[in-house]
Amino acid sequence: MLEQTQISRYPSPGGHGFAAEDANNLNDKLRGKIAEVIGISNELNGPDRVVNGVFVQSKYYRRAYDTVAAAFDSSSGYYRYKGQALEVPKDQWEDCVKFMRKRIEQGKVRGSKNPADAEKIVRQGSVTYQQARNIARAGNIDSLIFDAKTQIVTSISVFPISFAVTFAHSRRRGESLKDATLAALGCAVLSGSTMILTGVVSAQLLRTGIGVFGATSVRKGVSSISRTSVGREVARRIATGSLGKSVPGAAAVNHVSKLLRTNAITAAIAAVVTSTPDFYRAAFKRSISWQQFAKNTTINAAGVVTGTAGWIGGAAVGSAFPGIGTVAGGLAGGILGSLGAGIGGTTTAKFLANKFVKDDSEHLIELLQREIERLASEYMLTEDEFESILKKINEKVNPKWLCRMFKQKDQSTFLRVEFEHLFREIVQKRPKIALPSVEQLERAIEDIRLGST
Repeated sequence: MLEQTQISRYPSPGGHGFAAEDANNLNDKLRGKIAEVIGISNELNGPDRVVNGVFVQSKYYRRAYDTVAAAFDSSSGYYRYKGQALEVPKDQWEDCVKFMRKRIEQGKVRGSKNPADAEKIVRQGSVTYQQARNIARAGNIDSLIFDAKTQIVTSISVFPISFAVTFAHSRRRGESLKDATLAALGCAVLSGSTMILTGVVSAQLLRTGIGVFGATSVRKGVSSISRTSVGREVARRIATGSLGKSVPGAAAVNHVSKLLRTNAITAAIAAVVTSTPDFYRAAFKRSISWQQFAKNTTINAAGVVTGTAGWIGGAAVGSAFPGIGTVAGGLAGGILGSLGAGIGGTTTAKFLANKFVKDDSEHLIELLQREIERLASEYMLTEDEFESILKKINEKVNPKWLCRMFKQKDQSTFLRVEFEHLFREIVQKRPKIALPSVEQLERAIEDIRLGST
């Protein structure tokens, strides 16, 4: 979603104008209107947006007079945007209508002679001039609200996908309809909230010097690759799959540059966000080791990076199949590529990590097994007695219990406290055995002697 905004232009002089276009466009969509920013190509006097079939030109200046004046040619004095509504700051609308009336009275708007037409031409934006300026900058309420709304729109598409995948997986494992639904809802909410948080933090960083530096560096690399015919074709396919429409030439190169820069920052933030719960468990809750934290972080990062790469590659490949439509193919390829590469990358990373680092749970289970075997030896359990105790131990041992065990300084003592009473109970239930009398021993020995002769 970030790459479909003009966020890369926000830090530039006049960047608040691009922020205003994006903010007004987002708010129109949230109101159920069909809206799209179409002025990215910078066509002379071309519209910035189209809303429900109406072409819109956005102007955001400090004063209402300057906002309206910017829509008129400085040489001829005529309105420059025939057939387009003039979108102005929310707080300037009334004054802008007054200034437009005067221009109509002066005959400077071709095709309009009635001053009352000013209210039809001037369109009230959904954000004020100051809000547009704030949205273009990082670290303020307006930009945070805008980013949150943008990411919520994106997460709406993630929620049902996450729900469906988790629900199907739970049902295949034999879980009930209720349990599978609860698990799917929990996973969907977690996925959506993680995406929102990642997107908001990434968007804030993209407004800073980090975003500007990244844009310059990536654009140089993409421009170099696109000098070849193969490079240009790859850039075109990636841009088409990403934007959902055919994008030619330099526009494709610019979009891919922005896409790679944005996704690199987003991937880094996503890796941090997904590792934060494990960091809390290791640093404050002490429920996992730092070794486990490093392993989990590596696996999470691998999943994020390969998922991002899979989305870009899948979009490029999918857009190459005209049979299902270039746009549909790009979107489908992006989703499938992201899921496939993300799952594959996570699985591979986990496989490799397991070769070098054991999970905390494996260490704890090994310690548990040794301590139980030691207790069984000390209490001289029979096979049946040992089996009965194992059933009780298995009922108690679960991830939550393992977390309790991990926090203990002396884990062996903890295990003794937790389970030794089971062994004592077994011993207490054993039937009492009396030692044989002297006569019984003599008779037994005599039987043995006679039997051996």
